[in-house]
Amino acid sequence: MMNNSDLSVNGQLASNQSRRERSRALVTPRDSYADSGDAMGEIFERKRMRGAQFREMKMADYRDRCGLTFDEAREMNFADKEYRLAIKEGKMKGEFAGANMSFPIASPEDVRRAWQSVGRSDQPTEKLQRNIIRIAIKHNWQNGLPKAVRDRMKKGGSGLPK
Repeated sequence: MMNNSDLSVNGQLASNQSRRERSRALVTPRDSYADSGDAMGEIFERKRMRGAQFREMKMADYRDRCGLTFDEAREMNFADKEYRLAIKEGKMKGEFAGANMSFPIASPEDVRRAWQSVGRSDQPTEKLQRNIIRIAIKHNWQNGLPKAVRDRMKKGGSGLPK
């Protein structure tokens, strides 16, 4: 006859076995040379590399839209004067959500960045948020807005938080 402590030990053993199986499933045949810690490091390194590749593609897109050389685009920060001037002069599709060429928006990614940065500005929050939503709708970049904002807009609201 089994007592309660035997049942809890068996349950813990089953739980540990399940966890080990999930970890093993993450290790592909090409990772079989590595132990679990190294394999997880390899998995996270691949994830980091995919992010770096995406950023490179995004910079290539900006470079093409602005007519910059590759070196100029690599050195360009999203807050750079050239980036803002390209939007202001019409070389790139986009607008500014804030005063004095602040909050440049030229893509859905810029919409996301602008929305996240609103609270750090000394400009009125609601006005900035309205402008960001207006620009996102005008250029069909709504996918850069947070999901909660898009949900409020689907319900017929302005999208602004209450």
